Amino acid sequence: FSDYSLYNNIHHPSKLVVGADFHCFKHKIEPKWEDPVCANGGKWTVTFQKGKSDTSWLYTLLALIGEQFEYGDEICGAFVSVRGKQERIALWTKDAANESAQISIGKQWKELLDYNETIGFIFHEDAKKLDRGAKIRYTV
Repeated sequence: FSDYSLYNNIHHPSKLVVGADFHCFKHKIEPKWEDPVCANGGKWTVTFQKGKSDTSWLYTLLALIGEQFEYGDEICGAFVSVRGKQERIALWTKDAANESAQISIGKQWKELLDYNETIGFIFHEDAKKLDRGAKIRYTV
């Protein structure tokens, strides 16, 4: 399985319909809060203008597959969400309370993407209870 065949088969967010969610998670981890591996985790999120996340989605997937994160065992997978005016990529992790691991992941991801805005980490537990009112617990 060459890198080129992988690259040619990646679904680019700009080609997905508005409202679409697309994910890539590790084997046997379901992309939902209820999965026991994800239950105590959280997510880092980056936001892009509509049609501007393709390269960052590709870099995120290649970094996950290539095990480029120092705390890669903490990562469950990645989501891309296409909405009317924006696209969001989220990196889901296992143990939200492990602040040092989360900060490391957030910093590495932001650097990998060359993303200049501040990004925030939300605990899944907060998001379940408070939905959009969930506060950001860590920032990088």
